[in-house]
Amino acid sequence: MIEINLLPVREARRRERVRFQISVFILSLLLVFAIIAYLKWNINLREREVDAQIATVKAELRKLDKVIRDINRIKKEKEKLEKKIQIIGSLERGRMGAAMVMDEISKRVPEKVWLEKMSKNGRSLKLEGIALDEETIANFMTSLEKSQYIKSVELEVTERIESGGVKLKKFSLRCVTTI
Repeated sequence: MIEINLLPVREARRRERVRFQISVFILSLLLVFAIIAYLKWNINLREREVDAQIATVKAELRKLDKVIRDINRIKKEKEKLEKKIQIIGSLERGRMGAAMVMDEISKRVPEKVWLEKMSKNGRSLKLEGIALDEETIANFMTSLEKSQYIKSVELEVTERIESGGVKLKKFSLRCVTTI
């Protein structure tokens, strides 16, 4: 019988398999490196995009900070102006209120009463004057109580005085104004 040596064929197949496996391994390594390079490139690209977005947002924040400072400055100016308007309104009401109170008092002073002094401190009003008698002072107080601008009329002092031989009553009233 003929003997055939199959060892070289087996050896050749084994070498082919080893070459194939080495080729697959090298191609796999190249593929892994290519994937890693692509991912690194993609991550760097996204990082640059995010950095650009961050820079844009920071620029917007700087603009908005300026706008916020302007708004706060305007709010402070508005508060100052509102205070000024409030003070002007208060002064206007006070001026008109004082005129209305004086007009009301002048309408309610009886014939036998002479006012010498009137002083106002806030809402408190003090009237000093001379009357012919206690009844006239009482009528004056009652008349003032009926006023819409004056309340809580109280007699502080009455004293007897004489002027030109006539006996009179000097008085002091305290009351509260409603305006």
